[in-house]
Parts: sequence; structure tokens; C-alpha cells
Amino acid sequence: MLMAMQLVLGRFSVGNDWIKISPAFIATVILGYYFGPWLAALAGALNDQIAFMLWGTGANFLGFTVSAAVGALIYGLFFHKKVVKVWRVVVAMALVVLVVNIGLDTLWLVMMGFKFDVIIWPRVIKNLIVLPIQAVLAYTVLKAVVRVRPELY
Repeated sequence: MLMAMQLVLGRFSVGNDWIKISPAFIATVILGYYFGPWLAALAGALNDQIAFMLWGTGANFLGFTVSAAVGALIYGLFFHKKVVKVWRVVVAMALVVLVVNIGLDTLWLVMMGFKFDVIIWPRVIKNLIVLPIQAVLAYTVLKAVVRVRPELY
């Protein structure tokens, strides 16, 4: 069900090929919280491929599948079987922004032919603006999930 939620939320993205904003991270955060780093990473990778099969345009670039898995892995490492704390959410979100969004995704875009010097600063600025918003949303969602969480393990 969370994978379906991730797919649906991913459809509400705005932006172009190299700057996108999407609420799909919320489902990924919940996947990491419930299922841990490895299952969340697997779900993230599978969802990336399913989304491409359902709605993809252009070539399927597996680098973005790696990015989806790494982001979910980070959320699982920081949230699974852990007490939800502000610092934990901020650090996890910042790592995803730095490692995945600015690091890996920019690398994949450059490998696809985008010019690094053209895309890097808009991507950095967008991620710096979105980071606190995503952190607040993730913290709020995780606190709500904690209140209604059934024991899964």
C-alpha cells in the first residue's frame, strides 16, 4: 500500500527534468520507518522501475533507481525502530538532499548530457529551499504514524 502511495504522490511532481518537487518522499519516509533500510531500499528501487513502466518518458536510466534505493535506505537507517526526534529527521533529510538529490542525481543528469555548470546552482538552491519544508512534513508525518502504528515486528 505504501508503494502505491509513493507512486500516486510521485504523480504530483512539478518542475522540469532537472528540477522536480514531489511529495513522494513522504511515502518513502514511512517505508523506511516501518520496514527498515533494506526493505525500504528494495521498495524504492522497485517503485522507481514501476513508475517508469507506468508513466516513464525517454530512456530508463538505472542511476535514478540507485538514487531511489539510497534515499529509502537512509530513511530506514534513521527512522526504523528509532524514536522520532527533530535532529534525526533533519539529519536524514539533509543527507538525502546532499547525497542523493545534489550528489547522485546531479551526477546522473550530467551523465545524460546536462551541463553541470548550468544545473548545479538551481538544484542546490531548490534543495536548500525545500529541505526545511520536507523536514517539517516528515517530522509531522512520523509523529502521526507513531501514534497509530501497529506493531509489524
